[in-house]
This record gives sequence, C-alpha cells and structure tokens, in this order.
Amino acid sequence: MSRMLAYGQKIFGLMDLLDGLKDGREKPEIPAHVFPKALLILWLTRLSSLNALDQFRAQGSFKRFLRHPMPSGDQIGNVTAVFDLAGLRSILGHMHHRLVRNKVLQAIHGHRLAAVDGHEINCSYARCCDACQKRTIVVDGEERIQFYHRAVVFMLVGPSFFFLLDFELQRPNEDEGTAAMRLIERVLQHHPRCFDILLGDGLYPQARLFKLLRRHDKHALVVLKDERRDILKDARSLFGPDPTLSYHKEGIDYQCWDVIDLDSWDSYPEKVRLVRSLETSIVRDRISKGAKRQQTSEWIWVTTIPSTQVSTADIVLFGHRRWKIENEGFNELSNMWHADHYFHHHPVSITAFWLSLFIAHALFHCFMRNLKPVLRQRHTCSFWAICILAEFVCDDWRYSSA
Repeated sequence: MSRMLAYGQKIFGLMDLLDGLKDGREKPEIPAHVFPKALLILWLTRLSSLNALDQFRAQGSFKRFLRHPMPSGDQIGNVTAVFDLAGLRSILGHMHHRLVRNKVLQAIHGHRLAAVDGHEINCSYARCCDACQKRTIVVDGEERIQFYHRAVVFMLVGPSFFFLLDFELQRPNEDEGTAAMRLIERVLQHHPRCFDILLGDGLYPQARLFKLLRRHDKHALVVLKDERRDILKDARSLFGPDPTLSYHKEGIDYQCWDVIDLDSWDSYPEKVRLVRSLETSIVRDRISKGAKRQQTSEWIWVTTIPSTQVSTADIVLFGHRRWKIENEGFNELSNMWHADHYFHHHPVSITAFWLSLFIAHALFHCFMRNLKPVLRQRHTCSFWAICILAEFVCDDWRYSSA
C-alpha cells in the first residue's frame, strides 16, 4: 500500500492533485482533500461498501494519510454528491499525459485506438433517483417497474496497457448513442490527440457519430450486425466467393473480404468501407469431454479508414481490440472492484465514484508493471490486491502526505 501510494506521487504527483480538488460545500468543516483520498483507499483495498471502510476509522495510518480523522461512510456518500467532477477528469487527463510521455500507452501499428461502450451499473425495484431510467419487468406474472442506471465508458487501447479515460451517465429516456456523443465531444474538446480511430460495437453505426468524428479528422471502426441495413445488404452482394486476403495467425485461419467506396448509407453522405472476416479455429467442446471441434465466426466492420492507410489485416486486428473494454474494463471492474455497487445513489456520486475508480485502476496496473518480472510472473493481480487489503487491515502501512 505505502509503496503504491509513493509510486503514485512520484510518477503522477497524485497526492498533490487530490489535495487540489474542491467540492460544492459552502462552509466545509472537513477539508475537501479528505474525501477523494478516502475514495482512493476504498478502491485500492477493494472494499465492497462505505460501511466496510467505516470499520477502519480509528486506524492510525489512515488518519496520517488523510491528515484528518476519517469521516463516516454517510458523510463520504453525501459529499460525493457535490464533488468536483471536472477536477477528477482533469486528474485522469494528467495521468494520460504522463502515460503517453512515459511510453506506457502506445500506438498500435502507428494508430492510437479508443473504444466506447455502454454498461448497466445496477438495478433495483425499490431505490431510485431523478436520474434513474425505468423499464417494466414481468415477475411471477406481475408487471413491476425496475429502476436502473446505464453509462458509457471511454477507454484508450494500447498494445499492452488500457486506460479508462472518461465516464458519462445516460439520462432518463435517453439512448446510449446520445450519451456516447456527449462523452466523445468532451473527450475531443479536452484531449483532441488522444486517439485516431474509435472502436464500437453494433450500436454505434450511426451517421451522427461518423460525422462528428470526421469533423475532427478521426475515423470510426464499428461492428455491423443489423441485417436490415441497406449498406450491409449491398455489401453482401459484393462479397465474392473468393476472399481478398487469407492468412493464419495464432491458431486461427482468416478469410477476409474488403469492399471500398460504398455509398448505400443514405444518412451518411461520404463513402465507407466494409471488411468481412470469417475466422476458423479449433476449440475444445466442454460437453463432449474435451473433444476438439471446428468453430467458425463471422465479423463485419464498417469504417471510414481508407484502404491506403490501414490494411485489411490491421482492420481485423483493430476491430477485435474493442473487446478490451469488455474484458479489461467492465468484467474486471464489476467482478474484482465492486464497481456495480451503488455506494451512494445519486447521479453525481455515481460519476464521482467511477472516475475515482478509474484513477485507482490506472495506479494499480501501472504499479504492477513496475514490479520485477519474476514477481509479476509468479503471482496474479488478485494476489497483490489481497496483499494490499491485508496490509491495510493490519494497519501495517505507513504513508504521510504532509
């Protein structure tokens, strides 16, 4: 714990940045820097709730780190509702700048990739707020109203490191694409050079998104799934029987078709490019006791990237990198960091908790990269997370930010 905090201060100046955060309280009795630092410890220890963190209020190391007695869990939750979200996003932007300067977050084949995707945080039949979305669910033959929050996350994708940069909640009666547009516009405003190509799933072949990216000289590469789209119908008629490219890589046989200058998309005035990939691999069948069988999957991407800039094989490579936001993003945060828990049910609080989670997530994985290779190979990240928690519980860490 103490080594990781010292590392964060040395590389990012993280403690100084947290000390500079403000909140919306008019006459605060507790200094503003106490609360984001408490959230940092909450995430690094991966405790499941503010009540769990509340059990360590008397800890001497915690007091020295905060330079103040630890506030209660209720106080932390209430203050997060008036957090400085712009300040948290500024810290993430500073960390991104340092990661690029230190060559931790690098381009892939000369292009900087980013991925955007939506995620449902939690749902409830009883608890709601003004920003909750609603849906009707049939439970035991009875219709019930379920309240839930969805958000869109922006991740920068490198060859060996992935950085969660920003977060945007969907508003009531709002679709994911509208929230994504708001998020992407903010990223383009504050970090215009952080990516060249934006990756998305089947919800993002939207003309408004493509137009926004092209106005900023960026490219889109998104999965095309809807068979009703005219552009996909026309492309299937142009995909000939013979692929334009065939190759074998990492146990997978690829057969690729590349169609350029398609103008069948009525709502998007420019021509687009479609790449189709049939991928065949040998997998073990769990049902038949490990017997091997052949598996073939089909992928189709629509993109604005000219064929002269990115090859067909690289389009396939980039398209599959979108899964990093699912695996290294949502799955890890939900299963290992308790991100799907409502620490405090308020839209500003939810955003503040997730942005502070992104800071802790980046700090943890940067510190893991700094360990000696023999230690990284011998133990998993879960092992080191348990060590951090054990050190915290035993009050066996010493860090003074004075």
